[in-house]
Amino acid sequence: MDLLISVRPIRDLPRLNAQVELDIGGFPRLNEFLPALAVELEDLGLRVNQVRVGHLRRRGDAERFISLLDYLNVDSMTARPGINDVNTLAEILDEASTYGVRIIWEFGVGNYLANTSEVIEFANEVSPHRLNLAIHVARERGLRDFIRRFVELSGYVKAIYFSNKKSGYFGLPIFDGSIDFLKLMKVLQVLRYDDNIVLHYLPSYYGRYGVDLEVLNSFINSLGSGGADKRLIKSIEKIVSEMLSQG
Repeated sequence: MDLLISVRPIRDLPRLNAQVELDIGGFPRLNEFLPALAVELEDLGLRVNQVRVGHLRRRGDAERFISLLDYLNVDSMTARPGINDVNTLAEILDEASTYGVRIIWEFGVGNYLANTSEVIEFANEVSPHRLNLAIHVARERGLRDFIRRFVELSGYVKAIYFSNKKSGYFGLPIFDGSIDFLKLMKVLQVLRYDDNIVLHYLPSYYGRYGVDLEVLNSFINSLGSGGADKRLIKSIEKIVSEMLSQG
């Protein structure tokens, strides 16, 4: 399980020894200042693991970012499906795979992949091993609903965005809202999730990344192989059983 922080190319980025998702949505002329940005990220100790690009709507959209990913030595991008046409999205995947790039589609935030049935439809079109998803914890009503969603989409989920919410306000640090992320970490351990977790805060909270990363890493190390109690495991088993009985 890798912990990343999501940052936009702005001033006052945090100085951390950390892996990064570089969010370039809305920066169409990024190539013009990419070399200077790359040097700055390296000086700050930030290592780019994946790039977030915004909406992909048509064939050719993914290709626009290939030189950027190649420059950063990254082979993974997260994107929002900008069209609800399965064939077009499949073409975008074909285009990216030609360059050895993996697209991780954000679930529940674009024009498509808003529910599980659409995920299954898309998976059947492109074959399951080619469908990768990123899901947002704060987009679900609560922790229990997120666990249900994760189980529904298990096998497809390759990135989970961590941010908290309060009174409908999103993008808060993980310890500042209504969701218990330490409990969620225990759940993900039980469910054997082993892919990326991305702290995804509003830029005004970037200064919180360092402390929160330290707490999460310490908590993960404390869990070991038996960090979840029997009560939590029973609760997860109940959710899974309910889903199986409904499906």
